[in-house]
Amino acid sequence: MNISPLLLHRSLVGQSVPSKDVNDLSRAFTAFLYRDIEYDLTTRFSLLSSSSSSSSSSSSSKKKLKGHRKGVNCLGADVTDGRWMASGGADGSILVWDLEREEEEEEQQEDRGHKRITITAAGAVAEKDRPDHGVSSIRFNPHNSSLFSTTSYSSTLSLFSITPSSSSPFLLQTYPLSTHLYTHSTSSVSTTTAQIAVAGSSPHIRLIDPRTSSTSQTLFGHISSVLSIAWSPIYASILASGGQDGSVRIWDIRYGATCLGSFDADGLPRAANRGAGRAHDGGVNGLVWCEDGRRIVSAGMDGKIRVWEVERGMNTGVVFPPVVRNRYQAEFSMVITEGGGGDDGGSGGGEMLWVAGGEEQQQQVLGFELESGRMVKRVGVPMVEKKKMRGRGRITGLVKRGAGGGEFFTCHALGDNYNTKGSAGDGREGIARWRARWLSEGDDDQDEVEVEKTEKQRRLADIFEKATRGPVRYA
Repeated sequence: MNISPLLLHRSLVGQSVPSKDVNDLSRAFTAFLYRDIEYDLTTRFSLLSSSSSSSSSSSSSKKKLKGHRKGVNCLGADVTDGRWMASGGADGSILVWDLEREEEEEEQQEDRGHKRITITAAGAVAEKDRPDHGVSSIRFNPHNSSLFSTTSYSSTLSLFSITPSSSSPFLLQTYPLSTHLYTHSTSSVSTTTAQIAVAGSSPHIRLIDPRTSSTSQTLFGHISSVLSIAWSPIYASILASGGQDGSVRIWDIRYGATCLGSFDADGLPRAANRGAGRAHDGGVNGLVWCEDGRRIVSAGMDGKIRVWEVERGMNTGVVFPPVVRNRYQAEFSMVITEGGGGDDGGSGGGEMLWVAGGEEQQQQVLGFELESGRMVKRVGVPMVEKKKMRGRGRITGLVKRGAGGGEFFTCHALGDNYNTKGSAGDGREGIARWRARWLSEGDDDQDEVEVEKTEKQRRLADIFEKATRGPVRYA
């Protein structure tokens, strides 16, 4: 451990923890829904409405929208109301989707037995307001669901406002930061405003106050690019960051511009030594806090996922199966869903960690028990869908729908066989929905898409778990 327990304790003392009205039944049901997810064959995302009765004015406005012609880099979802989602393209395009507006399609011959749903783009950022290069991350304001922010490889942080009556999000402010930006995080517990932390190719972290037009604070400590960043969900001044050098650092912005310390995967508790911590053997491009604010999950380009106790600065030792493919420097999406309070691995269970991975041929969403690291869910795109969506490539982002349960959304890069008229060739805009089977109508008619383990696979997984939990002794 390379973080001083005394320093961190001092940082946490005096900060109130917001109380939450927890409904055990609601949490258990939500946990059940997430464990029941599968690929949604019935939903498509499109620029054009499927309804033939649309007004000519509406139709003409939709035709003006331009899609993600070079694939989709990232997604952002409204965590307050669960209504809005935004997608950022590799060409700099930004589309906004109203998830509450679903249109039923006429049944097609090849889709007999399935109810087809179209979610049409509600609007797009005007070409003059969008970045020159690809969008790297999107975040919705946790206090106002009509506001969202984006970062791009063209070195800009932009703030937008959504107006349901308008087809185009309104650009509020642009911050040129003179460095390629990889990701950003918006504080959900800031008492005055949703402060934004921005990370990129520079070793410095910039803090932006949306009320001003400049950087409010700069944090120094990393020695190379910063690939991931995340505000604590409990403490307004605590921030975590992951570097290209494999470090995970913890900051308290109240105590100046230097970090409290860094995590070490193999280190023992000792006094702070801010320069020696190494959480991963590769860049750390994924960070997500647990709901309690006491643990944080990191993902490295070494293919490892680790869970840390923040107060002690210790690796919990949870071992995840080596099934995650994390080879790209772009932000690695992870989602934690609440548990139902159960101690067993049943439908209630504990907290779950979800990641999206696999190459173009796989395209899977994986679910792990956060407490044990055991993989309990592995769902993929059906083969019949892959044949229809040959232009869709690997998964580049994963988000869950807010204010609800049982729904994930993924975005995809271009595949080898893409159609130049659209990112997916048939208007789907490189976005897919995954939802609980319980929420879908016509479940009996849908193909099973979960990759079931055989008995031999289960035994091999058990052997691997036991082998990796204990120390390895060499004769």
